Amino acid sequence: TGCPPSAEFTQWQRTSTSVEAVKTAMADCGEPVGYSMNHYPTNERVLQFQCMQRLGFTRKDGFEFCQVMKHVPACVEERLGRPLTVAELEALPFEADEGFYPINPDSGRYEDMQVTWRKVGAPLHFSFQVANNREALPVMYACGYPKPLGSNQAVASIGDTAKAQRCMLAHGFEPKHKMMRVCRPYPSVAACQNPPDRQG
Repeated sequence: TGCPPSAEFTQWQRTSTSVEAVKTAMADCGEPVGYSMNHYPTNERVLQFQCMQRLGFTRKDGFEFCQVMKHVPACVEERLGRPLTVAELEALPFEADEGFYPINPDSGRYEDMQVTWRKVGAPLHFSFQVANNREALPVMYACGYPKPLGSNQAVASIGDTAKAQRCMLAHGFEPKHKMMRVCRPYPSVAACQNPPDRQG
């Protein structure tokens, strides 16, 4: 216990392949060796995983991304054997924006923990978090987030999340975590096509 997990390159194997060749393949597939893909959107992690599999690599731990993350677009496309249409993509769930997480009554989470935006230029120090959240919360409600946060039964779709995020950007807010933005992994979504007009 307490030991860090093994480096990702140690989990991939292919017959007669050296460790350096594994690292090269990972880099070619878009994963920076020595840096965790956990910091990337889930769909990008799945695409990297699938790339390694196409190159003939298997996991020593038997992990299969698409058995766990069945609704990630790259996994759905793999199952269908074709690219998703924009409408199909927009209908899938988006789990990176905590503002749309349902709150289980037994989870110990509360609404303030799910405020995912702050005013552009707002102080980043934790001592300003309460004030920042108080400013962001009514705008999140107005932009389509559940009121109160966490009261929804399921996460929002990619399309609905993109619309809410576009609204927040238009009102001069920025995401607390850039990886929660829909438009990074899914630029073809309708709400990502044109930059939002900035308001107040």
